[in-house]
Amino acid sequence: MIEFKPLEEKHLEDVRSIYNDYVAHTTVSFDLDAASLDKMRELTLHDDPRFCSFVIMYEGYIIGYMMLSPFIKKHSCSRTAEITIYLNSQHKARGIGSQALRFLEEQAVEFGFHTLIAVICTENESSMHMFQKQGYTLKGILEQVAYKFDRYLDVAYVSKLL
Repeated sequence: MIEFKPLEEKHLEDVRSIYNDYVAHTTVSFDLDAASLDKMRELTLHDDPRFCSFVIMYEGYIIGYMMLSPFIKKHSCSRTAEITIYLNSQHKARGIGSQALRFLEEQAVEFGFHTLIAVICTENESSMHMFQKQGYTLKGILEQVAYKFDRYLDVAYVSKLL
């Protein structure tokens, strides 16, 4: 059974391991260097409780994490959040990402968010499909804005009004 629990300091090492696997082997993350614990703390633990992070648990193990984070750090954008989901590679394509997405949307509604935005490398077709299947619409593609693994990458923005 899948469980979602608030991400705490004690989870950072497991979360960092999942994230760094994406950094090292995929274009899902645009980072080029492995994240330190301090960097993961900065990415996942926010002062504003509306910007929350959760671990995704299966049979007592952390298999992923997800978060709502500021999209643009301006007061006029305070009802918009960026939504992010990372699953370890052994648990992809099982519907867990869709469950996590629905859970985060419920949290976002409770916190008064109006718009959720996902920023996705266009090579990540499974994420693009998952978000669009859940009602997110493509708002734009920025061409060749990232460079990783000796190639330029395009970035898609998909959003959903809650």
